[in-house]
Amino acid sequence: MILRLQSVIAVFMCSCLISVAASTSSSIGLVMTSGEVQVDGVRVPGTSAIFSGNLIYSGDRTANVQFSDGTSAVLRPGATLAVYRERTVLQQGVAMQRGVDKHVVLADGLRISGASPSSVAVVSVKDGSHMEVAAQDGESDVRAPSGDLVARVEPGKVLSFAISQAAETQEKTARLCGTLQQNYQLTDAFTNVTYQLQGSGLEPFVGKTVRVTGTIPATNPPPSPEVLSVSSIKKQNRPCEAAAGYGAAPAVAGATWAKGAIVILIFGALGATLIGLGAAGAFGVSQPPVTPAAP
Repeated sequence: MILRLQSVIAVFMCSCLISVAASTSSSIGLVMTSGEVQVDGVRVPGTSAIFSGNLIYSGDRTANVQFSDGTSAVLRPGATLAVYRERTVLQQGVAMQRGVDKHVVLADGLRISGASPSSVAVVSVKDGSHMEVAAQDGESDVRAPSGDLVARVEPGKVLSFAISQAAETQEKTARLCGTLQQNYQLTDAFTNVTYQLQGSGLEPFVGKTVRVTGTIPATNPPPSPEVLSVSSIKKQNRPCEAAAGYGAAPAVAGATWAKGAIVILIFGALGATLIGLGAAGAFGVSQPPVTPAAP
């Protein structure tokens, strides 16, 4: 009888250990802070394991998130971040994601990924329709929900995005500014995306800085440059950076991208607040990096 009871207890304990091991192995990383953060609304001090779907609120402290894929994120005070195995969703505040080429960031419906290995991006969500992206190290691609590339942020630069709703249309449109090359290609000065211009009357504008409005055919095949069917082209007598804006801010120039019911206004941010935060070490935390065990 005693032996049978001991066997039952042993089986029970073994089951418990297996359950704990399984739970631990499903962890996607760690969150670390010098004070407290909230995970799914529960206050968590020091270091804690995180799981796919957890919602982290940094509160009044900086929080460091180490993912099991070797990437990491740093949350400024007041940031809210949903974490998943291969992506994060920034709901509010400022976060810096290291290794955004492997661990993408979603913000306001846009997808920020790395265009080069070990890219570092700083993302700021102001509200449901305004956000900023800075490339701290390496280029960062910003894509629409459809997957279309709307901007490529170069290292040391900051772009602001204003997302709004419009009448439903399947036609993609773009408003650009840049220098028209001999092969009729134009790299937009703000989004760093190259387009192949098509249309009549382009020859007189070769080598000149121009503003272009046009549509992108729905059947446009990859890879880039995307084809832009020009509806209007106008010579720009001053650099794109000094041009009048499209309505986002009186002294800020930019490009407009639209498809479906989404219109995205992209413009150069006034100042480099995000880059300045990263360069000044404002994302630093006191804890040394910890690499969680691979699941």
